[in-house]
Amino acid sequence: MRTAAVLLAYLLALAFGLYLTFEPTIDSRFARVQTERGDGMLNHFILEHSWQSLSNPSYRGSLFSPPCFFPEPSTLWYSEHMLGVAPLYWGLRLVGSHVLAYQLWQIILAGLNFVAFAYVARRLGCPHILALLGAYLWAFGLVHLEQVKHQQMIPRFWMPLAAYYAWSFAISPAVRSLNRMLACAFLQSISCMYTGWFLVVGLGVFLPLAVVLRPGGWAQTVRFVKENRRGVAIVVGGWIAIHLAAFLPYIIVNADMSRSYVESYKLVPTPAAWLTGPPGTPWDNVLGPRAADPAQPAPGLRPWVSDECWLFCGFGIYALVLAATLDLLVRRPPGFAPVAAGLLTAFIWVLLTLTLEQEGRSLWELVRFVPGATAIRCVSRVYVIVYLFGTLAALVWLTRVTEALAAPMRCVILGLIAAALIAEQLGYQPPSFERVDFYDLVDRVAERGRGADALYVQPAFTDTRGVTSTWVYGEVFAMWVGLRANAPVVNGYSGRGPPGEYPWQSSVSDPALVKWLSGRFHGTLTILDPDHPSSRRVLVVE
Repeated sequence: MRTAAVLLAYLLALAFGLYLTFEPTIDSRFARVQTERGDGMLNHFILEHSWQSLSNPSYRGSLFSPPCFFPEPSTLWYSEHMLGVAPLYWGLRLVGSHVLAYQLWQIILAGLNFVAFAYVARRLGCPHILALLGAYLWAFGLVHLEQVKHQQMIPRFWMPLAAYYAWSFAISPAVRSLNRMLACAFLQSISCMYTGWFLVVGLGVFLPLAVVLRPGGWAQTVRFVKENRRGVAIVVGGWIAIHLAAFLPYIIVNADMSRSYVESYKLVPTPAAWLTGPPGTPWDNVLGPRAADPAQPAPGLRPWVSDECWLFCGFGIYALVLAATLDLLVRRPPGFAPVAAGLLTAFIWVLLTLTLEQEGRSLWELVRFVPGATAIRCVSRVYVIVYLFGTLAALVWLTRVTEALAAPMRCVILGLIAAALIAEQLGYQPPSFERVDFYDLVDRVAERGRGADALYVQPAFTDTRGVTSTWVYGEVFAMWVGLRANAPVVNGYSGRGPPGEYPWQSSVSDPALVKWLSGRFHGTLTILDPDHPSSRRVLVVE
């Protein structure tokens, strides 16, 4: 009976979190899509492209060369390929449309985040109330809820598992836990490069700290490595080789590109970023109105913070982390080395990615030279490891300091804490749009492009509400037109563009298109205007 009640509590919390996160989708009976029409629809394009490349023999793209930025090859490596989580999308495509598959893909991944964290919290000894709390914060915390618009940031379920195996290795070194930690890190990396990179560097701080802070931990670990040098070498060397093999195409294709500090410093978190959540949340009015214009700060307003840097998840988790930190500094109880390491890891990565003023100096200027970091533009996504290690450490600390309490009292105290922290995550309405305002429009335009040798779609479209979307949204719209028409398009959008004189302008001249294609393509180029059905021009490219 108790097991059924506990399971019901988890299911209710999961259902509650999923409903609040995907409320627009669920309430509209899947007529609305939760994403934005730039990066979010690019992610869907990549997933659908991968499905078409595997399932459609007549598809004119290949897995590593989507039919965009035509005729440039290997453009999959310009973006997140999400191949670690694409198989779930492929399975959903077997039974549903591309739109429904994308919606369900997001919901299932969010559910897996909840399950993974709850499992890890229980393995680390947390009572069910705290495991449920941690799972809710990891799956449905405000910062994660707001980032649903960037779907590559949703799959994070390998991260708690990697942290758990690192925790286990620090306490009792074993080849199995080392192997599983590195396997989880790899699986996270091929699910999302951003979260994978931050996970690896987070583990690189947490694991040494957890070993060194444990009395006798360093000596025990050194002895373990000496006694198991062959197994350790195979595991570590093997996973390094697998990582390199998986990311070698990225390295080769993007060898001519790296992010300068200037490109990223607007997205380096400020102190204000850690106190700014999405609008409509419980603390929003208490903290005061926020500046809407970065160039015109006004007296009495909170500083302007980019919507990529809304990192606040309430004061409750901060209070728990602070209480745990002060307690460990004052009492220094035995057996808390991994907890201290988790807290230190969170603090260290806040400091390494913090600037005191918008567009100011930060330690990221140095950290960005760590392998892989020059590809990072949104430094604010460090939140994934700050909240991962900080939350796990705080919950394990709270578990330990309350375990001597009588069961009823402990249940009441932990229940009140959980309720208060979850309440802080409420109030934000995720953005969404009607599927007819994108997908249906795409299909109408695609009908005019079927059978074309190649396409160029003017990068602007007007939806059913009369709103015109240009450049980024228009380029992604054009990519979708090519995908649905099964014709390669010159259009493209990603974190980078092809080398050479690629025609990026919102209105590209015929000579610019011919110049781009000349020498690499022979045939006809069909030019479409999404807002004018009768507009269809054809250029001959020799």
